[in-house]
Amino acid sequence: MTKSNRALVIVDVQPTFCEGGSLPVSGGDAVAREIADFLSQDQGYDCIVTTQDWHIDPGTHFSENPDYKDSWPDHGVAGTAEADLHHELANIKGKINYSVKKGMFQAAYSGFEGFDDHKRSLKQILDSESITDVDVVGLAFDHCVKATAIDSAKNGFDTRVLAHLSAAVLPEVIVKVSDEMRSHGVEVIH
Repeated sequence: MTKSNRALVIVDVQPTFCEGGSLPVSGGDAVAREIADFLSQDQGYDCIVTTQDWHIDPGTHFSENPDYKDSWPDHGVAGTAEADLHHELANIKGKINYSVKKGMFQAAYSGFEGFDDHKRSLKQILDSESITDVDVVGLAFDHCVKATAIDSAKNGFDTRVLAHLSAAVLPEVIVKVSDEMRSHGVEVIH
């Protein structure tokens, strides 16, 4: 039997998506703390990857009159404090193996649309680490967590979303979004 290797992908836990940020998700700061607490103990991950919105000029993704579906207020602007990893993750920084940035010049919801500083995609990183299983956590459950998890499953990884380590923009859609992810083969653990 082949050994499975599990990675944790921490999606967009950045001040821009937390209370006081330009596109806040209610509970974002708590999610950052809970992820840091979760990782303060060895969870047995073979690889930990963070993703960040890192917008330089994402075109129509930014709008002064956003529709909150395809266009949004400015957020995750590259090089700003809001685009950095949340300060709660500072204590676990030594456990993070890779950092992927996405959305530089276009909208990007999935971590699989981003690249690290060596121009490696998330899939290339996971493949290089012989990852078979992926757990996804972070912000926001109904947007970038969902997109990353679905792409993870589409790329052949046995994928779980740890919903207790995530927060949704619209909590009322959690059941619907969970069902959508399940339809793509993602296990959602509440």
